[in-house]
Amino acid sequence: MTGAIGASVAKVAVAAAAVKSYFFSSEYFNSSSPSSQLIMADTLSKSLQSTEHELSWASRGLKGNSAEDVKELCDDIEQFNQLIALRLEGNTINEAAATAIGIALEKHSEIQRLIWNDLFTTRLKTEVPQSLIKLTQGLMTNGAHIVEINLSDNAFGPIGVKGLETFLCSSACFSLEELRLNNCGMGIDGGKLLAEALITCHKNSQGKFALKQFVAGRNRLENEGAQALSKAFETIGTLEVIRMPQNGIRPPGIEALAVAFVSNQNLRLIDLNDNAVTLAAPKLASAIEKLPNLEVLNLESSLIRTKGAIAVARAIASHKNLQELYLGCNDIHTEGALEIAHAVKNMPTLKALDLNGNCLGNDGIDEIRQALENKSFANQMIFSDDEGSDEDEEEDRVHEEGDEDDEEYDDNDEDYEDDDEEEEEDTESPSFFFGKTATQQLSPWNSLQFGHTKTNLAQPPPVEDLSSMIASINVCSPFTFDLRSTIQGKNNKLTTFTNPDKIKEHLKNDEQTIERAVKLLEDIWSDDSVSQKDSSTIASNTLQALTFTQDSERNFNERLLVVLGFVKDEQTGRQRRKITQRDRIFKTIVDVNQFLPKSTKNLLSIFLQNTPNEKIQCSPEIKQQLLSTLKG
Repeated sequence: MTGAIGASVAKVAVAAAAVKSYFFSSEYFNSSSPSSQLIMADTLSKSLQSTEHELSWASRGLKGNSAEDVKELCDDIEQFNQLIALRLEGNTINEAAATAIGIALEKHSEIQRLIWNDLFTTRLKTEVPQSLIKLTQGLMTNGAHIVEINLSDNAFGPIGVKGLETFLCSSACFSLEELRLNNCGMGIDGGKLLAEALITCHKNSQGKFALKQFVAGRNRLENEGAQALSKAFETIGTLEVIRMPQNGIRPPGIEALAVAFVSNQNLRLIDLNDNAVTLAAPKLASAIEKLPNLEVLNLESSLIRTKGAIAVARAIASHKNLQELYLGCNDIHTEGALEIAHAVKNMPTLKALDLNGNCLGNDGIDEIRQALENKSFANQMIFSDDEGSDEDEEEDRVHEEGDEDDEEYDDNDEDYEDDDEEEEEDTESPSFFFGKTATQQLSPWNSLQFGHTKTNLAQPPPVEDLSSMIASINVCSPFTFDLRSTIQGKNNKLTTFTNPDKIKEHLKNDEQTIERAVKLLEDIWSDDSVSQKDSSTIASNTLQALTFTQDSERNFNERLLVVLGFVKDEQTGRQRRKITQRDRIFKTIVDVNQFLPKSTKNLLSIFLQNTPNEKIQCSPEIKQQLLSTLKG
């Protein structure tokens, strides 16, 4: 949608912080309070079902670096009578501690629920696979029948899935009903490995494997990961809940999932929030129409647009069990929203409908309320983020009809046009202002600044999950780099860091790991003696060694943006750092793109899209190559 930067950025800020009308049924979430997207993402990671036979060591801050460190926990496990669920979230263990816990678990063949989310904070990715193997080894031989596995918020990446696959294929998991791997950084490769493991489990069980709930949001699965998992879902055929929000899935992946949905006739909840449906909307709608048991459908922030909304409306018209429908922030105009309203107005089961953040305007909102006047929730519907009506929907037609290639759809969404009335401006590159009032005149391309009223208006930078990314930035935190430089002098060889073991030794495992990592990146980018090949190797080793949590990922993004000169540095009086190696830096980022967190890619895309070539001072070709790589 075209529109004013001021209005759109305000909309983004509100969307990131505002309370949303998002009431999932208690059967799935045990919660009925409204929540923002960040809180919603948090619910994906939580195991809320409890049992009287649960041993909980949750959130004790245990740092298990040896068997001795976890001796009390192991004693509790061994002495626990009828251990059904073991909750270890909010602690951190290494391989030695995992080995001791695994031995203790061997004595409990009755165990069913492994609630181990957020268990490897500060651990390097390379440590996690062996820890998972040691934790689960005994369960593969003691006759256990596992019902739930929750390893969410353990950013172990593809190699973490590798450490889990043997267990997933074993007889202990033939009984698995709930698999939660939210925010694990699996990526495409991890998604493929997981899909293969699930298919193998189904085969090994001779078709008895009957998974019911699958949760894998925020994993950078993208098209290939989604397509691989779709094959697994088709094979399994018993799923009731599929939640895959914020995975960068585009039309080819959405279409593959749609086919898989039809093979799972018991589906009650589908959550594809914050992916990119666009051209796949008709096929997705066709699949939805064939799912009579569907109760909750979340397509919020998925770019279904007006035509997609019409397709969804027609698909759900005959549904008799739909309770909750979320279509907020989808560029839907009044025509599409009214189709939805008319489709659900006589649906007695519907309890919640979200159409906030679309393009309705006051008249459109009144029409929606009037169409839904017989629904008890009509007057409580929130439209605070509505972008207003647009009489000319030509841009929607371009978006929805103008691109035949699914892989390169919505190019118009990524374009940025300078305001024709550009005024005199600061010559620096665009930036966020963190916790300080800006005094200079804002330029049209300097579109994302906080704590200041925008005076020049232009099209906003439409980047996937923009509201969540901006909400995740700590706008008041200063950027301080007080660590010693990695470069101690001319005799210091940065190239020694091409050895992954040296990286691990340098980064350590403490609260300054992220700072050390970003400082190392800064040093290799500022040292002309480091070749492009070595620069990419060191950066790759560094990123693979990091285990990202929500907080550490935010910290990494903040510091990286300072190093790249995109935001102002507290240490140097808020003057942007002088960057003279952008071509080299961007080439390195292209090479290590697969190891970057999704939020990092999205933030970099924002700045690259909204910075003219003459401002960013790099080769236009390299800039475009990086943009294309970041978008997948």
